[in-house]
Amino acid sequence: MNLRACSLAIFVALTSGVFACPDAAAQGAAQNDPFTDMARQRFQEGVKLYDAKKYEEARGAFLQAYALKKHPAVLLNLAQSELKSGHPVDAARHFSQYLQENKDTSAAERKAAEQGLAEARLKTGRVLIEVNVQGADVFVDDELVGRAPLREAVDVGPGPHKIEARYAGYPHAAGQVNAVVGQQSNVSLKLDKGGSSAAVAPPAVAPPSTAAPPATASPAPSVPITTEPPPTSDSPPPASGDTGVSVSTAGRPSFFSWAASDPVAWIGGGLTLLGIGVGIGFAASANSASSNADSIAGQIKAVASRDQILADMGRQSNPCADPVAVTTTDYRNACNQLRDNLDTRDSHKTVATWGFIGAGVAVVGTVGAYFLRTSPKKESAPTTSFVPILSPTMGGLSIGGSF
Repeated sequence: MNLRACSLAIFVALTSGVFACPDAAAQGAAQNDPFTDMARQRFQEGVKLYDAKKYEEARGAFLQAYALKKHPAVLLNLAQSELKSGHPVDAARHFSQYLQENKDTSAAERKAAEQGLAEARLKTGRVLIEVNVQGADVFVDDELVGRAPLREAVDVGPGPHKIEARYAGYPHAAGQVNAVVGQQSNVSLKLDKGGSSAAVAPPAVAPPSTAAPPATASPAPSVPITTEPPPTSDSPPPASGDTGVSVSTAGRPSFFSWAASDPVAWIGGGLTLLGIGVGIGFAASANSASSNADSIAGQIKAVASRDQILADMGRQSNPCADPVAVTTTDYRNACNQLRDNLDTRDSHKTVATWGFIGAGVAVVGTVGAYFLRTSPKKESAPTTSFVPILSPTMGGLSIGGSF
Protein backbone atom coordinates (compact mmCIF):
# COMPACT_ATOMS: atom_id res chain seq x y z
CA MET A 1 0.00 0.00 0.00
CA ASN A 2 1.25 3.44 -0.93
CA LEU A 3 1.02 5.25 2.45
CA ARG A 4 1.83 8.68 1.03
CA ALA A 5 -0.99 8.39 -1.51
CA CYS A 6 -3.33 7.28 1.26
CA SER A 7 -2.41 10.37 3.27
CA LEU A 8 -3.17 12.54 0.25
CA ALA A 9 -6.57 10.91 -0.15
CA ILE A 10 -7.32 11.60 3.50
CA PHE A 11 -6.68 15.30 2.94
CA VAL A 12 -8.93 15.65 -0.10
CA ALA A 13 -11.80 13.58 1.39
CA LEU A 14 -14.93 15.64 2.09
CA THR A 15 -16.05 13.81 5.24
CA SER A 16 -14.56 13.65 8.74
CA GLY A 17 -13.73 10.59 10.80
CA VAL A 18 -11.68 7.53 9.92
CA PHE A 19 -10.80 7.32 6.19
CA ALA A 20 -9.86 4.23 4.27
CA CYS A 21 -7.08 4.22 1.70
CA PRO A 22 -8.54 4.37 -1.87
CA ASP A 23 -7.92 1.85 -4.59
CA ALA A 24 -5.03 2.10 -7.06
CA ALA A 25 -7.03 4.00 -9.70
CA ALA A 26 -8.04 6.69 -7.21
CA GLN A 27 -4.44 6.90 -5.96
CA GLY A 28 -3.20 7.51 -9.47
CA ALA A 29 -5.81 10.21 -10.09
CA ALA A 30 -4.84 11.99 -6.84
CA GLN A 31 -1.15 11.81 -7.69
CA ASN A 32 -1.81 13.33 -11.13
CA ASP A 33 -3.79 16.26 -9.72
CA PRO A 34 -1.34 19.19 -9.31
CA PHE A 35 -3.96 21.29 -7.49
CA THR A 36 -4.37 18.66 -4.77
CA ASP A 37 -0.62 18.39 -4.31
CA MET A 38 -0.26 22.16 -4.06
CA ALA A 39 -3.17 22.37 -1.62
CA ARG A 40 -1.59 19.72 0.58
CA GLN A 41 1.74 21.56 0.58
CA ARG A 42 0.08 24.89 1.49
CA PHE A 43 -1.89 23.15 4.23
CA GLN A 44 1.21 21.64 5.83
CA GLU A 45 3.00 24.98 5.59
CA GLY A 46 0.02 26.58 7.37
CA VAL A 47 0.21 24.00 10.15
CA LYS A 48 3.92 24.69 10.72
CA LEU A 49 3.39 28.46 10.71
CA TYR A 50 0.43 28.19 13.10
CA ASP A 51 2.49 26.08 15.51
CA ALA A 52 5.22 28.74 15.32
CA LYS A 53 2.58 31.37 16.24
CA LYS A 54 3.04 33.10 12.86
CA TYR A 55 -0.71 33.45 12.50
CA GLU A 56 -0.78 36.01 9.67
CA GLU A 57 1.50 33.87 7.51
CA ALA A 58 -0.49 30.75 8.44
CA ARG A 59 -3.66 32.56 7.36
CA GLY A 60 -2.14 33.21 3.91
CA ALA A 61 -1.14 29.55 3.52
CA PHE A 62 -4.58 28.28 4.53
CA LEU A 63 -6.24 30.77 2.16
CA GLN A 64 -4.20 29.36 -0.72
CA ALA A 65 -4.96 25.78 0.31
CA TYR A 66 -8.70 26.47 0.54
CA ALA A 67 -8.71 28.21 -2.83
CA LEU A 68 -7.28 25.01 -4.33
CA LYS A 69 -9.40 22.49 -2.38
CA LYS A 70 -12.61 23.31 -0.50
CA HIS A 71 -11.91 21.00 2.46
CA PRO A 72 -13.70 21.54 5.81
CA ALA A 73 -10.52 20.94 7.83
CA VAL A 74 -8.76 23.70 5.88
CA LEU A 75 -11.74 26.02 6.37
CA LEU A 76 -11.71 25.47 10.17
CA ASN A 77 -7.95 26.05 10.37
CA LEU A 78 -8.30 29.15 8.20
CA ALA A 79 -10.91 30.58 10.59
CA GLN A 80 -8.70 29.83 13.62
CA SER A 81 -5.70 31.58 12.05
CA GLU A 82 -7.87 34.58 11.11
CA LEU A 83 -9.08 34.85 14.70
CA LYS A 84 -5.51 34.70 16.02
CA SER A 85 -4.19 37.24 13.46
CA GLY A 86 -6.78 39.93 14.20
CA HIS A 87 -9.32 39.42 11.39
CA PRO A 88 -12.51 38.87 13.43
CA VAL A 89 -14.95 39.58 10.56
CA ASP A 90 -13.35 37.01 8.23
CA ALA A 91 -13.05 34.55 11.13
CA ALA A 92 -16.72 34.93 12.07
CA ARG A 93 -17.85 34.40 8.47
CA HIS A 94 -15.70 31.31 8.00
CA PHE A 95 -16.65 29.78 11.38
CA SER A 96 -20.31 30.34 10.45
CA GLN A 97 -19.76 28.81 7.01
CA TYR A 98 -18.08 25.77 8.56
CA LEU A 99 -20.99 25.19 10.98
CA GLN A 100 -23.61 25.58 8.22
CA GLU A 101 -21.90 23.33 5.67
CA ASN A 102 -20.71 20.54 8.02
CA LYS A 103 -23.69 19.33 10.05
CA ASP A 104 -22.16 15.88 10.72
CA THR A 105 -18.81 17.10 12.02
CA SER A 106 -17.45 15.68 15.28
CA ALA A 107 -18.58 17.12 18.59
CA ALA A 108 -15.07 18.40 19.41
CA GLU A 109 -14.64 20.19 16.06
CA ARG A 110 -18.12 21.70 16.25
CA LYS A 111 -17.45 22.91 19.79
CA ALA A 112 -14.17 24.52 18.66
CA ALA A 113 -15.96 26.27 15.78
CA GLU A 114 -18.78 27.51 18.03
CA GLN A 115 -16.31 28.85 20.59
CA GLY A 116 -14.29 30.56 17.86
CA LEU A 117 -17.43 32.12 16.38
CA ALA A 118 -18.53 33.45 19.78
CA GLU A 119 -15.07 34.95 20.38
CA ALA A 120 -14.95 36.58 16.94
CA ARG A 121 -18.39 38.14 17.39
CA LEU A 122 -17.20 39.97 20.48
CA LYS A 123 -15.51 42.33 17.98
CA THR A 124 -18.08 42.48 15.17
CA GLY A 125 -21.51 43.85 14.44
CA ARG A 126 -24.16 42.07 12.36
CA VAL A 127 -26.44 43.20 9.56
CA LEU A 128 -29.59 41.32 8.61
CA ILE A 129 -30.21 42.10 4.91
CA GLU A 130 -33.57 41.47 3.28
CA VAL A 131 -34.14 41.84 -0.50
CA ASN A 132 -37.54 41.62 -2.20
CA VAL A 133 -36.18 39.73 -5.24
CA GLN A 134 -35.01 36.17 -4.65
CA GLY A 135 -31.64 35.35 -6.23
CA ALA A 136 -30.35 38.93 -6.15
CA ASP A 137 -26.64 39.29 -5.40
CA VAL A 138 -25.99 41.01 -2.04
CA PHE A 139 -22.87 43.11 -1.54
CA VAL A 140 -21.34 44.66 1.57
CA ASP A 141 -18.78 47.35 0.75
CA ASP A 142 -18.70 45.98 -2.85
CA GLU A 143 -17.89 42.46 -1.58
CA LEU A 144 -20.31 39.71 -2.60
CA VAL A 145 -21.63 38.03 0.59
CA GLY A 146 -24.36 35.83 -0.91
CA ARG A 147 -27.64 35.73 -2.74
CA ALA A 148 -31.08 36.60 -1.43
CA PRO A 149 -32.55 35.29 0.72
CA LEU A 150 -29.54 35.21 3.07
CA ARG A 151 -29.77 32.51 5.70
CA GLU A 152 -28.52 34.69 8.55
CA ALA A 153 -27.16 38.14 9.39
CA VAL A 154 -23.78 39.11 7.91
CA ASP A 155 -20.85 39.80 10.23
CA VAL A 156 -19.25 43.21 9.65
CA GLY A 157 -16.77 45.46 11.42
CA PRO A 158 -17.99 48.40 13.49
CA GLY A 159 -18.72 51.62 11.61
CA PRO A 160 -20.47 52.64 8.35
CA HIS A 161 -21.02 50.13 5.56
CA LYS A 162 -22.54 50.26 2.08
CA ILE A 163 -25.18 47.59 1.45
CA GLU A 164 -26.21 46.86 -2.14
CA ALA A 165 -28.42 44.43 -4.07
CA ARG A 166 -27.99 43.71 -7.77
CA TYR A 167 -30.15 41.72 -10.18
CA ALA A 168 -30.20 41.64 -13.96
CA GLY A 169 -32.84 43.93 -15.42
CA TYR A 170 -33.23 46.00 -12.23
CA PRO A 171 -31.49 49.19 -11.13
CA HIS A 172 -29.21 48.57 -8.18
CA ALA A 173 -30.69 49.10 -4.71
CA ALA A 174 -28.28 50.48 -2.11
CA GLY A 175 -28.34 51.58 1.50
CA GLN A 176 -26.02 52.64 4.32
CA VAL A 177 -25.79 51.18 7.80
CA ASN A 178 -23.69 52.04 10.84
CA ALA A 179 -22.77 48.76 12.56
CA VAL A 180 -22.25 48.58 16.32
CA VAL A 181 -20.22 45.86 18.05
CA GLY A 182 -22.44 43.22 19.62
CA GLN A 183 -25.63 44.54 18.00
CA GLN A 184 -27.66 43.66 14.92
CA SER A 185 -28.94 46.18 12.35
CA ASN A 186 -31.67 45.42 9.81
CA VAL A 187 -31.59 46.61 6.19
CA SER A 188 -34.42 46.09 3.69
CA LEU A 189 -33.55 46.64 0.02
CA LYS A 190 -36.26 46.93 -2.63
CA LEU A 191 -35.41 46.28 -6.25
CA ASP A 192 -37.90 48.05 -8.53
CA LYS A 193 -37.65 48.63 -12.29
CA GLY A 194 -38.99 52.11 -11.66
CA GLY A 195 -36.29 52.86 -9.05
CA SER A 196 -34.84 51.44 -5.83
CA SER A 197 -35.25 52.10 -2.17
CA ALA A 198 -33.69 51.02 1.09
CA ALA A 199 -35.02 51.04 4.63
CA VAL A 200 -32.44 50.87 7.38
CA ALA A 201 -33.35 50.05 10.96
CA PRO A 202 -30.74 51.25 13.46
CA PRO A 203 -29.41 48.77 16.00
CA ALA A 204 -31.69 48.36 18.96
CA VAL A 205 -30.40 50.34 21.93
CA ALA A 206 -32.08 50.37 25.30
CA PRO A 207 -33.63 53.84 25.86
CA PRO A 208 -32.25 55.89 28.72
CA SER A 209 -34.15 55.75 31.95
CA THR A 210 -36.80 58.47 32.16
CA ALA A 211 -37.91 58.11 35.73
CA ALA A 212 -40.54 60.64 36.76
CA PRO A 213 -39.36 63.32 39.22
CA PRO A 214 -40.29 62.55 42.80
CA ALA A 215 -43.58 64.05 43.87
CA THR A 216 -43.49 66.71 46.54
CA ALA A 217 -44.19 65.03 49.82
CA SER A 218 -47.13 66.38 51.77
CA PRO A 219 -46.43 67.28 55.40
CA ALA A 220 -46.95 64.37 57.71
CA PRO A 221 -49.94 64.68 60.05
CA SER A 222 -49.14 65.58 63.60
CA VAL A 223 -49.05 62.65 65.98
CA PRO A 224 -49.86 63.18 69.64
CA ILE A 225 -46.95 62.39 71.91
CA THR A 226 -47.64 60.62 75.14
CA THR A 227 -45.19 60.44 77.96
CA GLU A 228 -45.00 57.73 80.52
CA PRO A 229 -43.20 58.00 83.82
CA PRO A 230 -39.83 56.30 83.73
CA PRO A 231 -39.69 53.00 85.53
CA THR A 232 -38.47 53.13 89.05
CA SER A 233 -35.56 51.09 90.21
CA ASP A 234 -37.96 48.67 91.82
CA SER A 235 -39.85 48.06 88.58
CA PRO A 236 -38.84 44.91 86.68
CA PRO A 237 -37.48 45.50 83.16
CA PRO A 238 -39.99 44.92 80.35
CA ALA A 239 -39.95 41.42 78.94
CA SER A 240 -38.74 41.09 75.35
CA GLY A 241 -41.14 39.46 72.92
CA ASP A 242 -38.29 37.82 70.90
CA THR A 243 -36.51 35.15 72.85
CA GLY A 244 -34.38 34.01 69.82
CA VAL A 245 -33.50 30.44 68.94
CA SER A 246 -31.83 28.30 71.54
CA VAL A 247 -29.07 26.01 70.28
CA SER A 248 -28.87 24.06 73.47
CA THR A 249 -29.90 20.40 73.35
CA ALA A 250 -30.90 20.44 77.00
CA GLY A 251 -34.50 19.41 77.42
CA ARG A 252 -34.97 18.61 73.70
CA PRO A 253 -35.77 15.18 72.29
CA SER A 254 -32.74 13.36 70.90
CA PHE A 255 -31.79 14.20 67.32
CA PHE A 256 -32.40 10.64 66.10
CA SER A 257 -35.80 10.33 67.72
CA TRP A 258 -36.80 13.65 66.12
CA ALA A 259 -35.39 12.56 62.74
CA ALA A 260 -37.45 9.38 62.87
CA SER A 261 -40.73 11.29 63.21
CA ASP A 262 -40.35 14.64 61.39
CA PRO A 263 -40.89 14.77 57.57
CA VAL A 264 -38.44 17.69 57.30
CA ALA A 265 -35.72 15.41 58.63
CA TRP A 266 -36.67 12.77 56.06
CA ILE A 267 -36.28 15.31 53.24
CA GLY A 268 -32.95 16.52 54.60
CA GLY A 269 -31.68 12.97 54.97
CA GLY A 270 -32.81 12.09 51.44
CA LEU A 271 -31.05 15.10 49.96
CA THR A 272 -27.92 14.21 51.90
CA LEU A 273 -27.90 10.65 50.55
CA LEU A 274 -28.65 11.91 47.03
CA GLY A 275 -25.75 14.38 47.15
CA ILE A 276 -23.36 11.69 48.42
CA GLY A 277 -24.56 9.26 45.74
CA VAL A 278 -24.12 11.84 42.96
CA GLY A 279 -20.68 12.77 44.26
CA ILE A 280 -19.48 9.16 44.44
CA GLY A 281 -20.99 8.17 41.09
CA PHE A 282 -19.63 11.08 39.10
CA ALA A 283 -16.25 10.88 40.85
CA ALA A 284 -15.97 7.26 39.71
CA SER A 285 -17.01 8.25 36.17
CA ALA A 286 -14.43 11.06 36.14
CA ASN A 287 -11.70 8.61 37.22
CA SER A 288 -12.75 6.20 34.45
CA ALA A 289 -12.65 8.97 31.83
CA SER A 290 -9.24 10.06 33.10
CA SER A 291 -7.91 6.51 32.74
CA ASN A 292 -9.30 6.29 29.19
CA ALA A 293 -7.71 9.63 28.32
CA ASP A 294 -4.33 8.44 29.64
CA SER A 295 -4.60 5.27 27.56
CA ILE A 296 -5.53 7.12 24.35
CA ALA A 297 -2.80 9.72 24.91
CA GLY A 298 -0.25 6.91 25.29
CA GLN A 299 -1.37 5.31 22.03
CA ILE A 300 -1.21 8.64 20.17
CA LYS A 301 2.26 9.28 21.55
CA ALA A 302 3.45 5.83 20.50
CA VAL A 303 2.18 6.25 16.92
CA ALA A 304 3.49 9.82 16.67
CA SER A 305 6.98 8.77 17.75
CA ARG A 306 7.22 6.59 14.61
CA ASP A 307 5.65 9.12 12.21
CA GLN A 308 8.43 10.60 10.08
CA ILE A 309 6.17 13.14 8.34
CA LEU A 310 5.03 14.35 11.73
CA ALA A 311 8.67 14.65 12.77
CA ASP A 312 9.39 16.75 9.68
CA MET A 313 6.51 19.03 10.67
CA GLY A 314 7.84 19.33 14.24
CA ARG A 315 4.55 17.98 15.63
CA GLN A 316 5.60 14.70 17.29
CA SER A 317 5.30 16.13 20.81
CA ASN A 318 1.66 17.16 20.37
CA PRO A 319 -0.11 16.02 17.18
CA CYS A 320 -3.49 16.93 18.73
CA ALA A 321 -2.76 20.66 18.99
CA ASP A 322 -4.93 22.82 16.74
CA PRO A 323 -4.88 22.31 13.85
CA VAL A 324 -4.81 18.52 14.31
CA ALA A 325 -2.11 16.99 12.15
CA VAL A 326 -3.02 14.82 9.15
CA THR A 327 -0.16 12.68 7.80
CA THR A 328 0.02 9.02 6.83
CA THR A 329 -2.06 8.54 9.97
CA ASP A 330 -5.36 10.35 10.57
CA TYR A 331 -4.97 11.62 14.15
CA ARG A 332 -8.30 13.46 14.24
CA ASN A 333 -10.47 10.55 15.41
CA ALA A 334 -8.11 9.59 18.24
CA CYS A 335 -7.62 13.24 19.23
CA ASN A 336 -11.38 13.77 19.30
CA GLN A 337 -11.75 10.72 21.57
CA LEU A 338 -9.01 12.11 23.81
CA ARG A 339 -10.72 15.50 24.04
CA ASP A 340 -14.11 13.90 24.71
CA ASN A 341 -12.67 11.89 27.60
CA LEU A 342 -10.90 14.94 29.01
CA ASP A 343 -14.11 16.98 28.75
CA THR A 344 -16.03 14.15 30.46
CA ARG A 345 -13.44 13.97 33.21
CA ASP A 346 -13.61 17.71 33.90
CA SER A 347 -17.41 17.98 33.75
CA HIS A 348 -17.98 14.91 35.93
CA LYS A 349 -15.45 16.18 38.46
CA THR A 350 -17.46 19.38 38.68
CA VAL A 351 -20.75 17.51 39.15
CA ALA A 352 -19.17 15.29 41.83
CA THR A 353 -17.90 18.34 43.70
CA TRP A 354 -21.33 19.96 43.63
CA GLY A 355 -22.88 16.68 44.77
CA PHE A 356 -20.69 16.58 47.87
CA ILE A 357 -21.34 20.29 48.50
CA GLY A 358 -25.08 19.66 48.22
CA ALA A 359 -24.82 16.82 50.73
CA GLY A 360 -23.01 19.12 53.18
CA VAL A 361 -25.64 21.83 52.78
CA ALA A 362 -28.38 19.27 53.37
CA VAL A 363 -26.69 18.10 56.60
CA VAL A 364 -26.39 21.68 57.89
CA GLY A 365 -30.00 22.40 56.94
CA THR A 366 -31.25 19.27 58.71
CA VAL A 367 -29.39 20.14 61.91
CA GLY A 368 -30.76 23.68 61.75
CA ALA A 369 -34.29 22.33 61.30
CA TYR A 370 -33.80 20.22 64.42
CA PHE A 371 -33.19 23.32 66.53
CA LEU A 372 -35.96 25.30 64.83
CA ARG A 373 -38.63 22.62 65.09
CA THR A 374 -37.95 21.39 68.61
CA SER A 375 -38.00 23.30 71.87
CA PRO A 376 -36.66 22.42 75.30
CA LYS A 377 -39.20 21.44 77.90
CA LYS A 378 -39.76 24.15 80.45
CA GLU A 379 -39.03 23.04 84.00
CA SER A 380 -41.50 24.26 86.63
CA ALA A 381 -40.08 26.40 89.39
CA PRO A 382 -39.97 24.75 92.84
CA THR A 383 -42.93 25.70 95.05
CA THR A 384 -43.51 25.27 98.79
CA SER A 385 -46.77 25.49 100.73
CA PHE A 386 -47.35 25.72 104.49
CA VAL A 387 -50.77 24.61 105.81
CA PRO A 388 -51.60 24.83 109.54
CA ILE A 389 -53.34 21.77 110.97
CA LEU A 390 -55.73 22.27 113.88
CA SER A 391 -57.94 19.50 115.21
CA PRO A 392 -59.21 18.31 118.59
CA THR A 393 -56.60 15.56 118.63
CA MET A 394 -53.56 17.20 117.05
CA GLY A 395 -52.09 20.52 115.91
CA GLY A 396 -49.12 21.49 113.77
CA LEU A 397 -47.91 22.63 110.33
CA SER A 398 -48.10 20.64 107.06
CA ILE A 399 -45.30 21.38 104.51
CA GLY A 400 -45.76 20.49 100.82
CA GLY A 401 -44.31 21.54 97.46
CA SER A 402 -42.93 20.57 94.08
CA PHE A 403 -39.27 20.35 93.14
